[in-house]
Amino acid sequence: MQGAPGNARHERLGWLALAMTVVLAGLALRAWQFSLTDIGYSDELMQYLEQANRIVTGQGLIPWESRAGLRNALIPQLLAGPVWLGHAIAPGTLLAVGLARATFLLLTLIALPAAWRIGSYHSRGAALAALTVVSLWWESALFSQLLLSESLGAALVLAGAALLLDPEPRRARLAGAGLLLGLAVLVRLQYAPAAAVLALTALRADRARWVPVLGGAVLALVLGALSDLAAGAVPYGWAAVTVRLNLGEGIAARFGTLPADAYLTMLNTHLAPVGLAIGLAALCAPARLRPLLWAALANLVMHSLIGHKEYRFVWLTTLCLLVLAATGTVWLIERARGGRPAGLPQAALVCLGWALLSVWSAQVTGGAGAYRGGGAVARLADSAARDPRTCAIAFPFEYKSQLVPALLATPRPLLLIPEGVMTGRTAMPPAVTRAANALLLARGAGPAGYRLERCEPGAHGFPCLYRRPGTCAPAGAYGYQETLQRIGM
Repeated sequence: MQGAPGNARHERLGWLALAMTVVLAGLALRAWQFSLTDIGYSDELMQYLEQANRIVTGQGLIPWESRAGLRNALIPQLLAGPVWLGHAIAPGTLLAVGLARATFLLLTLIALPAAWRIGSYHSRGAALAALTVVSLWWESALFSQLLLSESLGAALVLAGAALLLDPEPRRARLAGAGLLLGLAVLVRLQYAPAAAVLALTALRADRARWVPVLGGAVLALVLGALSDLAAGAVPYGWAAVTVRLNLGEGIAARFGTLPADAYLTMLNTHLAPVGLAIGLAALCAPARLRPLLWAALANLVMHSLIGHKEYRFVWLTTLCLLVLAATGTVWLIERARGGRPAGLPQAALVCLGWALLSVWSAQVTGGAGAYRGGGAVARLADSAARDPRTCAIAFPFEYKSQLVPALLATPRPLLLIPEGVMTGRTAMPPAVTRAANALLLARGAGPAGYRLERCEPGAHGFPCLYRRPGTCAPAGAYGYQETLQRIGM
């Protein structure tokens, strides 16, 4: 009996050590994947990093979404602080980009303690399993790196759920849940149905719990209005524009449409080869976590009804399914043990199993490298911009998503070479060569008068930097902003 307290203490230390190992491994994975220039989606640069830099410097591209008032400025405003700090500490470098990306990554890490808390409502083993998938699953680490409203919005929903599902809620926690879910909807308006379903299925008709939750949501709405006012916009005008353009006019359909069941295929592809197993395990999650499942399904159904589909739109669904599946595996183990809670050895095996499944899935799907890249264009352009001989840089229209002015440590005018020039289908306009003395093209595609200076290592012939001596004429119609406006982007 005298040794019992010591054994309990050693067991607590064992759980803590295992949890810290999982967290540190997740942080190490994210640090290893960290990149200033690689992207998974064009929105990372154009909608968020570039707009944050424009808030700070007053210079930058204005995409069609900003011109139409389609988005709020919340994420760019969040990133403006680190961008300003980077420019102040180390002007003429990319520290501003690094600080912005690191800040966003840290914000998404709210999903880690949220996952632990959600799992802990069942058992310590379930808490550790949920923490493991959010920390170590390859796609969870990837989305922490992607500057997207979906990444931050999903993390906020999970954090809100962690407070909302508390079996012994306090008013402050319920208010925090409302605030977090409200912020998630501000960040990603399309998450509103999922947030609503989560709240409705968790709270039902419990008026005493609804009051603080709604109070927190109102605070989020106030913060959103202040954000809009700071951006010089009518509060929530962007929400009306989003509904009118996306639902009323279906403007997103110009970027392509897919059938209603397309997300099922995407989920199976991204979770391969264990997608079905994850879905079944999620169904075995403890009943008290069921509102999270309904929220995940609501998000999936809502986006399935919209013609334009991209996998990132249902990242929230994937994240919730992973957390539920992790807790479901622990529940299954406990049933096999006759209802006894999973001990530290069993929990450690579950963590190891999920880590190995992540490695396997990354190998089958291609992992983060298959869904993120393109940094070579920005790296070579930045190198060219730092050369005092460079007065302007032109690069192919086909690669416009991979480079914005914010990625240049030394500001230089950027031009877009018309589509087809790099492949030889279209001749290089003389106006481009007059306006830019540095070109990014494929090896062997440089026009007369330009000398091949170097190619980006490992880029398989693109991009390569071509340079000519002399000065640059005004960009004219081939300027980056002018081209975007001409084609309605």
